[in-house]
Amino acid sequence: MKPPLKIQFVWEWDKAKEIYPNWRDGLRKATEIISKDYNATWKLNEVPDSDCDFIITWCDSNSQFSRFFSAYRAKRGIFLTTHPTNYHNLQGFDIIFCETSVIYDECRMRGLNAIRAFGTDDEFFMPDNSQKEIEYFYPSTFSPWKRQSEIAHLGSRLTCVGTIQPDGQEEYQACVNNAVITEVGYFPPEKIRDYYRKSQNVIIPAIHGSERTVLEAMSMDILPLVTNPENKRARSYLTEFKKSGLSSPREFILKNYSAKQYAKDILKGIKRCM
Repeated sequence: MKPPLKIQFVWEWDKAKEIYPNWRDGLRKATEIISKDYNATWKLNEVPDSDCDFIITWCDSNSQFSRFFSAYRAKRGIFLTTHPTNYHNLQGFDIIFCETSVIYDECRMRGLNAIRAFGTDDEFFMPDNSQKEIEYFYPSTFSPWKRQSEIAHLGSRLTCVGTIQPDGQEEYQACVNNAVITEVGYFPPEKIRDYYRKSQNVIIPAIHGSERTVLEAMSMDILPLVTNPENKRARSYLTEFKKSGLSSPREFILKNYSAKQYAKDILKGIKRCM
């Protein structure tokens, strides 16, 4: 019997080993599903094994993994984390896994082999009967592009939780000055899930990004408020939901962005290249 494909996922981040034990999102769950049938493992800010069949790095378009391409016979993919800027670098990958239709369309326009693949851990981010005592919730690192200052006027009706980035002190201070309820730190996923469960609304003022927050909120059956009209990536899911005609955000997630569907789309992209 032919051995299963050896797939390695590479997390290009110096804090990967520290964060991995408490990390819980759609990608983590999807790779766990894949590992049931394939020899699939994670490399946490480490170079992959030389005998891999397929390597997928998780990074932006400036991925440093491209420097080591010549050392591997394996096919190569990338989970693209942000808006692509280094298209020359992306040309070195056999396939680009795109989180949104916005990024997918841009990659295809550049002639790159791209596929839509994204989702959330719908089994973990599941609503319950908790009392909805938080009117507005925003889980996000404090940083200028996350724009907590834009919604700080909500005062104590708003709860913001997350780490403070080196450039994020003004965003945090805007919340403090307006009596926003804040909690600072990197929290286990169970705590973030509890916040979601207690929230009436999830509000996202970020300039761009926050796609994971959108899907997590929808998995909790909350339709998030993406307040910045320029955040096309985050808003794209809301447009898809509106067009779907489905009755609830969670139903939309289960049909289109579940962890199982994410795993299927990752494998579809891998098999396309083999």
